[in-house]
Amino acid sequence: MKTSTIAVFGTGTIGSSWAALFAAHGFTVRLFDTHADAIAAGMEKARTMLETMCEPDEVSEAAQRLKPAATASAALQGVSFVQESVLERYTIKQEAHELIERYAPQSAIVASSSSGLLANKMQLVFRHPERFLVAHPFNPPHLIPLVELVAGPRTSETCLRAAFDLYTSMKRVPVILKKEIPGHLANRIAAAVWREAIDLVASGAATLEDVDKALYAGPGMRWAFMGQHLIYHLNGGRGGYAQFFEHFGPALESYLADMATWTTVPDAARKEVLAQMAKAVEGKSIPQLEAWRDERLKALARLFYSEEPVLSRS
Repeated sequence: MKTSTIAVFGTGTIGSSWAALFAAHGFTVRLFDTHADAIAAGMEKARTMLETMCEPDEVSEAAQRLKPAATASAALQGVSFVQESVLERYTIKQEAHELIERYAPQSAIVASSSSGLLANKMQLVFRHPERFLVAHPFNPPHLIPLVELVAGPRTSETCLRAAFDLYTSMKRVPVILKKEIPGHLANRIAAAVWREAIDLVASGAATLEDVDKALYAGPGMRWAFMGQHLIYHLNGGRGGYAQFFEHFGPALESYLADMATWTTVPDAARKEVLAQMAKAVEGKSIPQLEAWRDERLKALARLFYSEEPVLSRS
């Protein structure tokens, strides 16, 4: 897919991060939101993000590629790709998609940054639904490479492949879901870990701080560059994954039998983790914690994502 101008529709936390990513990779980016102050805020956030991902002498040039658009028509005229990142509600998505359908070229691909809404429902507003798909990033998308691609029933293979190639060209790691499921892939995995992390604190097994340490200083180090299936394939020794199932499967099944199964967070558990989180951050503000996080994400991305992963799509 060849494109030089991309429209970012919705300039909040996700949209501004997308804008920074596109600009850093040489694209002209038109930023649009329904409120002028949101566009201004998105422009400022995107410029700041460029400072965390570009070399100092590249920031000014990349920032010049960020273009605020006063109207939807101005944002969408002549573009070949639209990254929509408005609020996660069907009604708000529909309003945005109606504008995109009205003003964007018929051939333009429309990618929604939805974390859980169904592509088949969002496609209904389009006269040309074959050019629509979900492209869900992990926050913040300018630093975390994962992009989950979900086609609706009427999305064309050409559209899916073009989006895959575009994100890959920016050193993202796109994955393609074979069917629509709530939460896609990564959020479902994260939710399963989150439930057990809450339960371990609420049950008194460990403090919130130590549960988090157990994640980032243990499996989290491996998760930064390989997934659970490959990890256990290697843990199986010379016999690989099959030997892992044979040797370690029964032990892990005993853990699973002892784990939490609730589907609504118990009120007492919620209160306990909130109290412990307040203590753990020791008064640090959200912006302070975000800056600390982003510096580490930047280092990880440079270390691990300049090359193809071991298990890569051919």
